Amino acid sequence: MTGKRKGISSSTLKMIAVISMLIDHFGVGIYRWIPGYEKQIYECIRFAGRIAFPIYCFLLVEGFTYTKNVRKYIGRLFLFAVISEVPFDMTSRGAFIDSSAQNVFFTLTTGLLVIALLEKFKGYDIKSLIKQAVIILFGALFAQFLDFDYHYLGVLFIVMFYYLKTVSAWERDIIGAIAFSYEVTAPLAFIPIHFYNGKRGWNVKLLFYWIYPLHLLFIGLIRIYILKA
Repeated sequence: MTGKRKGISSSTLKMIAVISMLIDHFGVGIYRWIPGYEKQIYECIRFAGRIAFPIYCFLLVEGFTYTKNVRKYIGRLFLFAVISEVPFDMTSRGAFIDSSAQNVFFTLTTGLLVIALLEKFKGYDIKSLIKQAVIILFGALFAQFLDFDYHYLGVLFIVMFYYLKTVSAWERDIIGAIAFSYEVTAPLAFIPIHFYNGKRGWNVKLLFYWIYPLHLLFIGLIRIYILKA
């Protein structure tokens, strides 16, 4: 496992992910709808945004490892999933309510619930392995059928980080980079992840929760009322 050492704290990793996410959502919710926008610039914006999700998945598993109350953790994620849904629809769909896609907090909540169940049924005997496979399959299908952001892959990536907790940082990062290589720039996320030092850093947890719905609300209002897209 990754030991405590000089490097990047959890809060610094979150800030990297937040900046990447903000760039991505600016492209999706604002730049894409500006008349005469440049497609190549839009694609570069989206490439920059691909770094965020691997970091969020990694930190979710780290949070699960160290949390004192998993139920409270799941409940908090679900609460922000509900809070974020209308702002997410405004930014991604240009509507206040759209059931065709759900925000990433639903993906994270499902992934956290899956790994919490995997922890309960962990083991290498046949019965335990079958239970784990069923849990993973159900969680992945649940995310896919309800159109959570990143769909089944989002849940599987979280599960991947859970099972990679016991390997070395190099092994984790190489496997993770290969898994995320379907997105050209996503593997770059494993550079800051590699230098994670196991420390919390700044204690501004709620800021990182609230920034998601608030920035989506801001971007969504611009898209709907100013760009009228």
